[in-house]
Amino acid sequence: RGIAVMTLVSDLPGSARRSFIGIDNIAAGRTAASLMGRFLPQGGKVAVVAGSLHLRDHAERLEGFRAALSEEFPVLTVIGPLEGHDERTETAQIVARLLDDHPDLAGLYNLGAGNAGLVTALEASGRAGGLRVIAHELTTPTRAGLESGAIDVVLDQNPDGEIREAIAAARALALDAGREAVTDPIEIGIFLRDNLR
Repeated sequence: RGIAVMTLVSDLPGSARRSFIGIDNIAAGRTAASLMGRFLPQGGKVAVVAGSLHLRDHAERLEGFRAALSEEFPVLTVIGPLEGHDERTETAQIVARLLDDHPDLAGLYNLGAGNAGLVTALEASGRAGGLRVIAHELTTPTRAGLESGAIDVVLDQNPDGEIREAIAAARALALDAGREAVTDPIEIGIFLRDNLR
C-alpha cells in the first residue's frame, strides 16, 4: 500500500522493509565468543541461554557465537542453547538447573533477556564470580550484576542511538518516500564493571 516499513532491533532481510536500525547481531555473538575464549584459554564448558531462537536477533547472535568459538576457541564446549523466553523466572530456573547439572561449568552466555533471573540464580548458587558470564543490554539487573561481579561483560545495543537513527530514518522517508533512508551503524557497546557510566 506504499507504507514505508523499518525494522528495529531484529531485521527482516529479503522483505520490503526500507531500513534496519540495530546492531549487527552476528557480530555481537562473535564478540561474545571472542571475549569468552579469552576469559577461558584453558577451555571448558560454556552454557548458552537464549530468549527464543524464533527471534532473528537471538538466532544470529547464536550463529556468530558458535562460528567464532569453532574457528578460534575449539577448546570450549557449548551446552545448549536453552530458551528462557526472556522471562526472569524461567531464566532463573534454567540457570539454576545448568549450575546443578554442570558443577564444572566455566562460562555462561545469555544472548537474550531475563537477566534479573540470571543474576538471582548465580547469586543463590554461591557461584557468582566463579564463572565467566556475558549478557546483553545495560539495564538495572545487568548493571547490578556487573557491580556485584555476577556478570563480567554486558554487550549493549545503544537504545538511545537506535531511537535517534529510527527518528532520522522515519523523517527521511516521510520527506521523500522514494529516497533510501541511510542511517549510521549502531555500535555494540562493551561494558565491564570498570567502565560503567
